[in-house]
Amino acid sequence: MSRPDFTFGDLPEEDPDSIEQVRAPDPPRRPLIVELATAVLVVGGAFGIIQRIINPLVVLNGPPAIDLISVISFALDLLSIAAGFLLRRGRTWVLAANVAAVFAFLHLTLQNLQGIVFAALYLFVVVATFLARDWFRAMADWRVTVAEDRLRR
Repeated sequence: MSRPDFTFGDLPEEDPDSIEQVRAPDPPRRPLIVELATAVLVVGGAFGIIQRIINPLVVLNGPPAIDLISVISFALDLLSIAAGFLLRRGRTWVLAANVAAVFAFLHLTLQNLQGIVFAALYLFVVVATFLARDWFRAMADWRVTVAEDRLRR
């Protein structure tokens, strides 16, 4: 039995009128407050990582010491960045709110102007995520709709 030799030119053209065009609905529009909250989480985490790398180089004239506190703070900053990106996609808003609350508390313990500013920014993230709950629910519903559409095809 010989196999037919197919090329792209041999494929039958489909009639666009005979195919039912099914298009997934557009996702809900992302609120500006979610964009700002995402920016705070991502920039705050990046600032923390850069600060932990640069400060010892400038102050101590050498590489940063690797101790348990540095490792934990580095991991928390990475978690902040990841939570920011997931928040922007409309996922894990509870995680982002909790991460921001922990960071707000940690920055308040610094008792300096930088700590107060970052604590205020992270508290803004907590409030913003709760204010945008309807959008997160709409995103979850949209994902279910898209997944159901894909299963029907």
